[in-house]
Amino acid sequence: MKTFKAVRFQIVENESVTEYALHDGVIINKENSGTGWLLEIVIDDIHLEKMQHYLDNETILDTRVVITRASNDPALFESTVKQIIPLKDKISVIIECHIYTLRQVYAEKLLEQLVTDGLSGQELLIAFNRMMKSKPKLKDEIEE
Repeated sequence: MKTFKAVRFQIVENESVTEYALHDGVIINKENSGTGWLLEIVIDDIHLEKMQHYLDNETILDTRVVITRASNDPALFESTVKQIIPLKDKISVIIECHIYTLRQVYAEKLLEQLVTDGLSGQELLIAFNRMMKSKPKLKDEIEE
């Protein structure tokens, strides 16, 4: 297992991003167990109702966690709230996380774009492999 400092935490829902100010955070890579990551964040207790909703409904969340330094890119996870511990004016939230990579997200978007452009068969394969190596900006990234 490896332990890292969590410095930023966000939840992405319906294309909107909510950032939670962390008072403290730690994320553990449970690499030997094969069960992913375990995240503990300490946030203001004003978020208790929302976190309780996620816990009660076993909601699978798309989360972004910046690890170690604020300048690092966020790691992307599918996460589930597992426990909430009330503190004085804060809450500790235990979250189980499974990482997914930007490469996977990029590949899915690229494939969708190429199919939408009408490519198929060998032409699709060649274009996909070429573009996965060169990593051009995708159409939806250019339009923003």
